[in-house]
Amino acid sequence: MPHISIDVILFSIFLLINLAIGLLAGGRAKNLREYSIGNKNFSTAALTSTIVATWISGSFMTFKLTKIYSEGWYFILAIICDNFTLLFTGLFLAARMGEFLKNNSVAEALGDLYGKSVRIITAICGILISIGGVAIQFKVSAKVLSILFGVNDIYSTIAAASIVIIYAALGGIRAVTFTDIMQFFAFGTFIPLLTLTIWNGIKDHTAIIHAIQNSPQFDYNTLIGSPKRLASCFALMLFYFIPGFEPAIFQRVTMAINTGQVKRSFTYSFFLCTAITLFSIWIGILILGTNSQLQPDQIFNYIVNSYTYPGLKGLILIGTMSMVMSTADSHINSAAVLFANDIIKPLKLAVSQEVRIAKVFTFFLGALALLLALYKTDFLELVLLAWGLYMPIVTVPLLLAVFGFRSTTKPVLIGMAAGFITVLLWDKLLADTQINSVIPGMLANLVFLMGSHYMLKSSGGWVGIKDPYPLLVARQERQDAWKKIIDAIKNPNILSYLKRNLPEKEIIYSLFGLYVLGATYASFFTISTEVVANYQKLYDYIAHSALIITACFITYPAWPHTLKNNRFIAVAWPLAICYILFIAGTILMVMSGFHQVQVMLFILNIVLTALLLDWKLMLVVVISGILSSIGVFYFYIGYIPIIKVDGVYLQFKAIYGLPLFISFLLAIISFRQTKDQLVDQTNYLLLAQKKFQDRLVEVANYREELLKELQPEELKIFDQATSAYLKQAIYRVRDYVRLDVSESYIDKLLSEVKILVKVHAIKPRPQILIRNYTSHKKLHADIPKIKQLLVNSISYIQSYNLHNVPIIITIEDTRLGYELSHIEGYAKKVEALRITVTIERQIPALQEVYISKEQENFNNSLSMTVEILPLVENVRIIDAHYGYIDQDQNRLHMYVIPVNVREVRGKVMELIKKSAAVDPLELVHPLAVQLEDELITKLQDTSIDITVIKRTLEVIKKYHGGTKRHSGEPYFTHPIAVAIILLDYTQDQDAIVAALLHDTVEDTSLSLAHIQAMFGEKVGFLVGKGTNLESKLKRINLVDHENLHRLMNYEDERAALIKLVDRLHNMRTIEGHPSLTKQKRIAGETLAFFVPMSRHLRLDTLAQELEKLSVAVLGK
Repeated sequence: MPHISIDVILFSIFLLINLAIGLLAGGRAKNLREYSIGNKNFSTAALTSTIVATWISGSFMTFKLTKIYSEGWYFILAIICDNFTLLFTGLFLAARMGEFLKNNSVAEALGDLYGKSVRIITAICGILISIGGVAIQFKVSAKVLSILFGVNDIYSTIAAASIVIIYAALGGIRAVTFTDIMQFFAFGTFIPLLTLTIWNGIKDHTAIIHAIQNSPQFDYNTLIGSPKRLASCFALMLFYFIPGFEPAIFQRVTMAINTGQVKRSFTYSFFLCTAITLFSIWIGILILGTNSQLQPDQIFNYIVNSYTYPGLKGLILIGTMSMVMSTADSHINSAAVLFANDIIKPLKLAVSQEVRIAKVFTFFLGALALLLALYKTDFLELVLLAWGLYMPIVTVPLLLAVFGFRSTTKPVLIGMAAGFITVLLWDKLLADTQINSVIPGMLANLVFLMGSHYMLKSSGGWVGIKDPYPLLVARQERQDAWKKIIDAIKNPNILSYLKRNLPEKEIIYSLFGLYVLGATYASFFTISTEVVANYQKLYDYIAHSALIITACFITYPAWPHTLKNNRFIAVAWPLAICYILFIAGTILMVMSGFHQVQVMLFILNIVLTALLLDWKLMLVVVISGILSSIGVFYFYIGYIPIIKVDGVYLQFKAIYGLPLFISFLLAIISFRQTKDQLVDQTNYLLLAQKKFQDRLVEVANYREELLKELQPEELKIFDQATSAYLKQAIYRVRDYVRLDVSESYIDKLLSEVKILVKVHAIKPRPQILIRNYTSHKKLHADIPKIKQLLVNSISYIQSYNLHNVPIIITIEDTRLGYELSHIEGYAKKVEALRITVTIERQIPALQEVYISKEQENFNNSLSMTVEILPLVENVRIIDAHYGYIDQDQNRLHMYVIPVNVREVRGKVMELIKKSAAVDPLELVHPLAVQLEDELITKLQDTSIDITVIKRTLEVIKKYHGGTKRHSGEPYFTHPIAVAIILLDYTQDQDAIVAALLHDTVEDTSLSLAHIQAMFGEKVGFLVGKGTNLESKLKRINLVDHENLHRLMNYEDERAALIKLVDRLHNMRTIEGHPSLTKQKRIAGETLAFFVPMSRHLRLDTLAQELEKLSVAVLGK
């Protein structure tokens, strides 16, 4: 019976935890797709973990470590290329693999392209290499257990393998993934720990350099001096670099929700695997440096027996076993899926029981691999040969498909056969070349596949990938990233970044000063007097400067405001941290001979900097500080000193563990506090948003109820003016949106929308492709609202985007049309942009002109719910921009907005909700009092109702209140003066009232519907004919020729007369206008149009005065 030790207990607990996690996480798969790739709801972190766990196998600590030790550069270059496969897949292949995300396996992917025979061949190859891969892992586990127990215990190996087989079979891919995560953290922790343990166990580190310099495997001449070996090395590097897409790795691709997640997970995996590989390389070099006479197969045993102790030994073996299990379970699951999905299903043997078949085959495959691992047979060599055949048979047509080449079944089968035969012949006839047969086999497959394709004139060729949009998204993201980098270089904006790193409270500066005072002066006691004598000037400089900096920060709250200027402190703060903590701190640490207290303080300095500064600035400060300290030593004494350290060089002692533990604790506390604050803020915002949404729904539903009361039957009880007034009131309360118009580059706006999408944390994260076809560079609109419009659309469409296909935003040039009531058959047209947000690959054909409609027409089809509120908000935004909208709620949203909204939406629209109030000072203004008295006096001899006039005067004083003319008088004096002049031509009451109100619709929040309700339809008609706006719910700016058309079709001479008198008063007071250019433009327009119009109406006196005033202005 094996001896029970702490290592055995730790190891057993680890195995049981894996079994428990596997069984609990797995659940019950409803179908084979869920069993093989889950529900595609794995996070990027989980996907990255399982990729790394599958990639870093148990052979890392046996085969690869042995090869590093025995082959040196020859193998190191190859395994580094192995990791670059992940980067190549993430950056270049992932975006091209969108069509394969729907597949359950690599065999199904090729089968969909080339038929059942190719599918079955691929499945067989995949199953064979999976059996081989699992057998290799089980052999490593047997070795681990033999070290643990001291004997070759077959029953322990069976037990450990059974745990992997059980949870892989019963739990499916979810069990495999979640155990992979735990196993990833296990071996991700143990490898750096093992490296540090070996390093600390080496007494003479110079021997390592000496051993490397004298080892032939690390002599580059050995590599480049032999053409045969160099060619072999190059072939091996190529073998490792080319993505093989073995079944387990291809399965990780299909587990992703979209190609963006594939890209991120494989790219992150590259960095993690590279770090692990570098640690492994360093381990191999350290062992070579300490003992260059080891047999390669004894290296792992040597490491465990020489550099570990009880407890640590168990942890090292747990880490190695994690590598074994994480790779074995992935291969077992992928092989079971290949059998059930790609052999049983195509042969239609038992389709309805496919999940059960996969589970049964998992047990069979695991048992077979275990037998192969325990008993050395020739069959194991055949299985390992199949591993070398996979790439020449399967990888070539798969990679060609990824790059967009398609053929038919026959050329693919010819290529597979050529690859298979080439591998067999190469190993038999050309083995002495030392070149692995995989690369020649792949080359043969490629040549025969391509050659037979064109010789047989098969359909296909370089047709491109089936779904190019993920690739276009990836390219656009790269372009955006480069633009961002270039913009950051061109406009670094360093000062604002430094300001964001300043402490929020002044007390932080004082506390920092106190820490520096204690830490710096405590460190002085760790430096011997002999060292101080050697560096006296440097020592004194640090002591004095530290005292000054400390005093400055402690007294910071008392600094004058001029010194607290953000510009000064923003630069001084990181510079002070860099100098006092890392330049001075590193110098003192070196002087002390890396005394324990000094190392502890240095670690605390790093932690403190991480808490005070952004991580990017922290890295700059730490690295530049250390490098600067080296430079200080060099310039001070002419060389970099080598300080002898007492005892073991930098051993990991308990006093180092204390600051590390405190640092970890502080990081956790800081993280938890930040997280709790964010959770509280999020909950508050979500509650506020819910209340706001509920309120909006309530108001919107009330609006609908009120509108029901205004249907044609019910409207009969009102007159037309009252009905229009009610609709106007509803529009103002419910649908009106005020715009803050600004200018933005369209490219910049779209880039900021992408950033906002990330801020809104839309799940799953959408892929966004921008197709900008507009010739316009800038947009004049309410930019924040347009951004919100696009974010709302993206968020809403993404919620129905089940397959997470890219969302395409297309910008195109078009025109918007606005029908004008006074010009029959005519539409005012302006330049516009059509913005389409969709997951469809085809969008509606572009129209030349889109006719804008009133907002209420858009809302009729929307059932008011909380879920629909983003679309309702979009309707209001588009309506406010006088645009056009077409929303297929789930898949396509189309918006058309003016390039310059001010061409159609008058500034008066921003006054609609402006409160109207009388200005008391304006009421007593001398000119106002004079003109009002003159008007009332002049009305005495007429039949006009003075009461109506006084009520009108109250209205214009209220709505024009606070507004001044260019000359400085109250604005309402202008319409009073117009009314006085008009009395010389007519005593019609409606005309006089209209003259008083003629500027209200154009310049105030008073609407035409209000005027009609208060003063009647005739007054409303006269005011409407004279304004420069198309006065509906949305007031539309009119250009000159449209205004002229309105006046030429005045229908009532009184409307024309009001306009002429208005122009006469403006010409009489034109001197008050500050711009001579504008005076001349007005005078020219008057002379060209208003003078002829006056004569047409037989108003010769008025025409003569207008002509005289105009000529006088033009003569200036």
